[in-house]
Amino acid sequence: MKSQYEQRILETKRRIYGAFLRLMRDRSIHQISISELCQLAGINRSTFYHHFGSQYDVLAELTDAFLEDLEAQLLDVSPRDQAGVQRRVEMCLDNAMRNKELTLLLMRSSEGTQFALRLFSLPKIENLLHESLADVPSEAERRARIDFVTYGACRLLQQWLTAPAPISTQEETALILKLARCVCSEK
Repeated sequence: MKSQYEQRILETKRRIYGAFLRLMRDRSIHQISISELCQLAGINRSTFYHHFGSQYDVLAELTDAFLEDLEAQLLDVSPRDQAGVQRRVEMCLDNAMRNKELTLLLMRSSEGTQFALRLFSLPKIENLLHESLADVPSEAERRARIDFVTYGACRLLQQWLTAPAPISTQEETALILKLARCVCSEK
């Protein structure tokens, strides 16, 4: 059980995160002032600065927590275990849909490109991509293919999350994996 102090910290951060997400709906992170963030969160500036140095730190903490949660859902899986890969990608997509607002915010932020890189650089995902490309002799070509899969999958994810009537998680997973296999195969 968390102490009263720990619960207060969690509640303060929850309020800051909520205010941050509301402000990010309408503007870029560069346009958010700490004063308005604190006002919306119902805290004073000194409380904010006790936990964060800037609005960029809030974004970084949200990103880290999102990626840690995602990585915890992934188990080591071989690219040859296609059913295992499919299940894990579906879990990731379900997580993205459950956290749609946060996922889109992270992808659309000025650091969105960095988010895509970090997402696909999670050790379990990166290892899967490298293992899939083990037969590609050129490091430059392997890197190019990984980048292509990374940014392409992120764009597909973004389109899926914003579609008025998105296809099912299973269909989106099948599409992403089919295209990734095309890029990763030597044929």
